[in-house]
Amino acid sequence: MIELPEETLKLYQDSKKNFENQLVSIRQECKKIKEDFLSKDFETINSNSDISESYRFLLCFFPYLNHLIFFHNDIEIITKLKKYGFINATLKWMIDINEIEKEIKRLEQIDGLLIFPYEYLSNSIIFVQTNFQIETFDSFIGNVIYNGKETNKFYADLMNRIRRRNYKGIKKIKNPKSEYEYLMNEQLAFLEKLPNKFGFEKSDLLKIFLKLKIGNSGYFKESFLFVNTAISKNKVYIELFPLLKLILKNKILLSENDFYECTTETIYNNNYSLYRISKVRDIFNLK
Repeated sequence: MIELPEETLKLYQDSKKNFENQLVSIRQECKKIKEDFLSKDFETINSNSDISESYRFLLCFFPYLNHLIFFHNDIEIITKLKKYGFINATLKWMIDINEIEKEIKRLEQIDGLLIFPYEYLSNSIIFVQTNFQIETFDSFIGNVIYNGKETNKFYADLMNRIRRRNYKGIKKIKNPKSEYEYLMNEQLAFLEKLPNKFGFEKSDLLKIFLKLKIGNSGYFKESFLFVNTAISKNKVYIELFPLLKLILKNKILLSENDFYECTTETIYNNNYSLYRISKVRDIFNLK
């Protein structure tokens, strides 16, 4: 931490309070979700299922998706997800909230560094939740080409609907006639609640989702802001690396042991600090 002006100190204290409250809320919600999820039986689908069956299946799972990411070490939850066809590409996005909490608190204690813990927590969760959903819909629905990139049909449709509703004022369908329309309405309702839950402006949250969808890693530069005094930015990048490693399940970020055992990272002169700095700069889209 660094010495702060009164106004900034108040913002930091509010962030810290919200951080602690959010962790309590997550743990309380997870307890309820686990009990409910394990008590339910779902219809199974297979490769021969038609698209409407896939939509109906996902609609049943939707109330649980954004909580299931927190059960990284829960054998019961993971076993049940695999039973219903969730693949490793999806399950890899599950996290341990205790590890996330530990890393954020560690960053708070570094002399010469200021971060806002609630913003770090909420941005981490939004990123992981979004990618968990993306992989889920990729797996069960499939892909289309959207903005020149391959993405799942559900999210391509979702982004188009969000744009239309924001820029043309088109309202959601009040009485959806298909499982797909029900599923889209549920997702849009979820997105509309997120700004209040995490303290974002609605327009900012839309930008986050759109950037995540087009693979814009500059999102992290905007979302994991920090102030550094008497500590270099490179030192900050080294300290940020463990948290980013926990949430960026789509990137290969080596542990120290793996780095020194790896024979393909010779450009870093056998220097793990240099490796971490380089990787975080890449993540932040810095030249």
